Amino acid sequence: MSGSIMDEMHNGKAQKAVAMDCEMVGGGSDGSIDLCARVCLVDEAENIILHTYVQPQIPVTNYRYEVTGLTEDHLRDAIPLNEVQDKIKKILYNGESVGRMPPDGVKARLLVGHDIQHDLNCLRMKYPGFLLRYNIQSGIHDPYEDCISVMRLYKRMRGQDHRQVFRLGDEKASSGFDSFRSMELEKKAPDELYEISTSDYKCWCLDLTKDYNPGS
Repeated sequence: MSGSIMDEMHNGKAQKAVAMDCEMVGGGSDGSIDLCARVCLVDEAENIILHTYVQPQIPVTNYRYEVTGLTEDHLRDAIPLNEVQDKIKKILYNGESVGRMPPDGVKARLLVGHDIQHDLNCLRMKYPGFLLRYNIQSGIHDPYEDCISVMRLYKRMRGQDHRQVFRLGDEKASSGFDSFRSMELEKKAPDELYEISTSDYKCWCLDLTKDYNPGS
């Protein structure tokens, strides 16, 4: 982890949220098992905290090159999954031991992503549900670009009026985001994606309240 991030932690200036995105290749006889092969994390200032290739724990049978752009050469010297897990935990928990983390997770970071629970599953990691901000949609396939887009969308949602967020959530839920084809989504600008984005977490504005206790 970069020294600048460690300095932020020690100075009490660590960013409140981290965006994470993974790129999956396929395993199994038919290549249908999602295996994390690349992961990226950025902070709220869009600085890269971690961006690395990940060595899948089982043989890759489909690199899904058309989507991932990955080949066998990219993963030849990739970092083992357990080492990647350790790096991510240090980032999310601000260098604290998970066992020493207060039950309300006040020293941990919020984690945002496009399908963050699926990414965590593929990384074989768990993270407290109340610290997840997920299902912000995008049609991009590059992990770094995904992280940037999801962080920008998250910060925009977080800044919305509380009542407006509920209203937007209801409207978007009925607008049929899933009806858009992948190719259509890829052509949309970030502002257009924001307008049709949805999330299972609606109290975005509470993330701006310093004395908010997420465990309450």
